[in-house]
Amino acid sequence: MFLYHGSKQLFPKLKKRQALAPPGRPPEEALEAIYLTPDFFFALACAARPPGTSNIDLTERTICFQYPDQFEPDETIYIYFVDPTKISEDKKIYIDSFQIAVTEDEIIPDKVETYKSGDLLNYYRVIDNWDDSDQDISG
Repeated sequence: MFLYHGSKQLFPKLKKRQALAPPGRPPEEALEAIYLTPDFFFALACAARPPGTSNIDLTERTICFQYPDQFEPDETIYIYFVDPTKISEDKKIYIDSFQIAVTEDEIIPDKVETYKSGDLLNYYRVIDNWDDSDQDISG
């Protein structure tokens, strides 16, 4: 089993960064940390989404973009695989069942795989009902 991190950028190491959470989200989603998930498809969604806020329903596997016209299906994205046994438990903050904030300064991933943003469409249905009051569960 791995934990995953999705990004539009390729890095040799994952480094702790200050996260920004939309208004109304729990403060744990705005920590200075490395955010990982046990859900590969959630990591894929986090990497593939365009700028702006996204409403991601992890149960229904739907996603709604604030700026859908900026979604680039041919954009290269990266999924980082991290062995959770290599991270000390006292460095993990369990936000919910889909998000783990790691307070290590950096993590060297076990492997990195390359995808296209459009691969998201194999696992999520994009819905077009953006509401400014929607909350971004992905932080």
